[in-house]
Amino acid sequence: MRILAVALCLGVLTACGLVEGEQAAVTIGVEPVIVVASKTPDAPNGQLPATPFPVAYDLNMVLDPRENGFSGWVEMTVRFTESATGFYLHGQDLNIGSVKAGPSLDDLQDATWTDILPSGVARIEFAEAIEPGDMVVVISYDALFDANLAGMFKVTEQGDAYALAKSESIQARRFMPGFDQPAFKAPFDVTLFIPEDYVAITNTREITRVRTGTGIERVEFETTRPLPTYLLSLAVGPFDVVEAPDIPANSVRSMPIPLTGYARRGKGEELAYALETAAQLIEIFELELRYPYPYDKLDIIAAPQWPSGATELAAAITYRESRILSGPNIGPAARRGLLGIHSHELGHSWFGNLVTPPWWDDLWLKEAFASWGQGVTLSQLEPEGGYELDAIANGIRAMGLDSLGAARAVREPILINENIRNAYDAITYNKGQAVIGMVDAYFGADVFRPALGMYIAAHEDGVADSPQFFDTISEVIGDPELVDTFQSFVEQSGLPLVRVTTAPQNGSGYIAEPVFEVSRYAPLGSAIDPARVWTVPFCFKYGQSSEIYEHCELLEPVAEAQRMDGLQRFEHDWIMPNAGGTGYWRFSMPSEMWQALGQAFHQLEPGEQMAVLDSVGAEFAAGRIDIGTVWNFIDEATRVEERRVVAAAIIQAMRFEQHVENDAVALAGYRAALIDVFEARLIALEQVGGDSENAQILKNQLEQLMVRTAHDPVRRKLLADAAGAMIGLLGAVSDRELSSDDFTTAFAVAIQDTGQAFLDRALMVRTQIDDPVFEQALAFAIGQNDDPALSAKVLAMALSGELGSRESLTIVAGQMAQPNVRDLTWDWLQENYATYVEVIPRQRRRATPGHANGLCSDAQLGQLQALFDAHGDLAPGFERPLALTRELITNCQALEAEKGAEVRAFFTPH
Repeated sequence: MRILAVALCLGVLTACGLVEGEQAAVTIGVEPVIVVASKTPDAPNGQLPATPFPVAYDLNMVLDPRENGFSGWVEMTVRFTESATGFYLHGQDLNIGSVKAGPSLDDLQDATWTDILPSGVARIEFAEAIEPGDMVVVISYDALFDANLAGMFKVTEQGDAYALAKSESIQARRFMPGFDQPAFKAPFDVTLFIPEDYVAITNTREITRVRTGTGIERVEFETTRPLPTYLLSLAVGPFDVVEAPDIPANSVRSMPIPLTGYARRGKGEELAYALETAAQLIEIFELELRYPYPYDKLDIIAAPQWPSGATELAAAITYRESRILSGPNIGPAARRGLLGIHSHELGHSWFGNLVTPPWWDDLWLKEAFASWGQGVTLSQLEPEGGYELDAIANGIRAMGLDSLGAARAVREPILINENIRNAYDAITYNKGQAVIGMVDAYFGADVFRPALGMYIAAHEDGVADSPQFFDTISEVIGDPELVDTFQSFVEQSGLPLVRVTTAPQNGSGYIAEPVFEVSRYAPLGSAIDPARVWTVPFCFKYGQSSEIYEHCELLEPVAEAQRMDGLQRFEHDWIMPNAGGTGYWRFSMPSEMWQALGQAFHQLEPGEQMAVLDSVGAEFAAGRIDIGTVWNFIDEATRVEERRVVAAAIIQAMRFEQHVENDAVALAGYRAALIDVFEARLIALEQVGGDSENAQILKNQLEQLMVRTAHDPVRRKLLADAAGAMIGLLGAVSDRELSSDDFTTAFAVAIQDTGQAFLDRALMVRTQIDDPVFEQALAFAIGQNDDPALSAKVLAMALSGELGSRESLTIVAGQMAQPNVRDLTWDWLQENYATYVEVIPRQRRRATPGHANGLCSDAQLGQLQALFDAHGDLAPGFERPLALTRELITNCQALEAEKGAEVRAFFTPH
């Protein structure tokens, strides 16, 4: 890298890449320091020891995104509670220069740095033992910018280079030595040396900016509140800066909050909607929690590239630009997606940032609560938006993962660094959200939500784990049953199944009383032991004639059948065992009870209808119900006005595709059945029109389904739409205007129907426009190629990384989902895996076993295991995703053996 003329004693360091036992002398000034690569048997590959811990950081970095690397030095004040000869900390892929330590900056002695574990665990040794007290540790270092969106990385867009830090969850160690663990919160003083006139962003406001006379500016920032390293924000580049109106004071907060947006050059105006809604959402959170926003500024940053959708870096929330920018063609689903991720990240200001889980096994205390807060705030922002139904849909999505024996608990021990990212899954986010929503609904928002604000106040600027959370909530609310319920669902894995039967009511020989039994749900092929119990906040509905009743009681954590004491005289025509659909469980009933519920389907609320569709499909997957019953519910659901119910029906209808894809006659019959059931709803939307968001979103979902059926009229229309979109994107006049929601489906059809011709055209357009949503849609569409003759070129494009790191992942995942090219892609992936994982984002590598989720044979199961036996070291943390995928393949085989012939017979014309 270019040596910068600033008053620093930094050089180009050469001690990275050592193998165990090697040593290298690195010259810093005039004294060499020995850097050793080794492995120590007792080294902590999970949590660091409780002592020592950081008291403060003074971080100084030279960040010039025009260069290939960066450099810096950090002064840490470290507190020792006992005598020591050294300590463990973190630093990964850093060239360590000098390491010095002493009681003050005026009294420093040389120390040595040792790289211990590949996960970034290192150790500093002192020349002699030290006594308890505070020590100042000063470390200089440099490193290359990461090429896979991890740690400190750089991206170039439209000729401009930007440097950004992705800190969460354990990536801060890639750009600074420190205690990269959430329990260790400390204030940061940050000083950056950057190119003149570049924008610099971190967690606090800029104090001073001084030119050094060498084309470099020294930028100093205010001291932060105590932060863990994973919330540290650093970004440098020629950003557009959008100064929004301050967020005004309110009844909870006495001071206004400066609000600023940052986007790459030329994109600033597309932040207007995000900035406007940020102010509204912050106030809603404050009023609900009765606790003010905790920072003295709020920055909304649209990153040109980002490995996830967004990260809640404290007071400097950073988003992938395609998720937060709002252009003129944004579709309704994209707009709602923007609001969803926006409210989630803003909620972290309290859940995670101000009060932080001490370790990653309590990740749910930030992610699940931010997900739950997302629905709460958006329901107030847009009361008619149906966000409470989105929350139910999220919970149902988690149930698919929670049906597997290898699924995590919401709170589960994480013993090693490599498993941390596995906690970022639907169990933590969606199941956690569903459990919180269930508790909120059962015990009452007026009871539960004020207690959350008191929990935040009790632990502000500190850390709190689940026992501390439960203790605080229990003390405030005074109801031990609430804590029992929470712990029941959070601290054990699996999905409750409530079996409902009827028996003669006590004292009456003719009135059937419901009997409930709780066990763990298990699909066909599963080795799950169903003997697991929960404390279930159970509410069910029942109907008699035209009257509908609701009853709620806690089901005790016992294995035997339970009656409900609160029912006096129970007469019913039907029972719905999940009132409102807000309960996190599935239910099972005898056939006659399913038939009765089917006849009353139109009397249910939309959330209940969604829960019914999920449970009836799950009953089929467990082998307890026939396909005809499931299809009847699907057919009934297509006539429901609420779009999310129709979407739930589509999900259930798609579960049968795997059983017919290799039988041409049954496949044709299946597609005809889909058209027969769903086409009328699409035609009605097209004829009646309707500009409502719900109508547009449902139309798009139905078009996607019709595309899968090879429905010619829809495909022809979308092909023309895709051609018109290309004209419009190039700035020419077109009579076809697609919203961003339409890009993916239209472009996918164009790739499938015209192949190379459209691909060449799209790649040419990509070089002439600047639209991140288009680029994302293009990658998705390329992945939907179903022509084996084109697949080699598509996969080569993914392997080259020419469209981007995340886009390569999207393309390969798409090819594995296409039946026509799945086997070809699987062979390619086995051959090219070692190269492929070097192209995709680092934090996504552990999840690559999931590419095989659609496989369904013993041979492929063996190939999958062999692939990760050979290359698992390239994807640290792969073990759980591999176990989940192996289980999916095993369950697929069992379901095919038990139900495959029945499905094919059902769809084969007679």
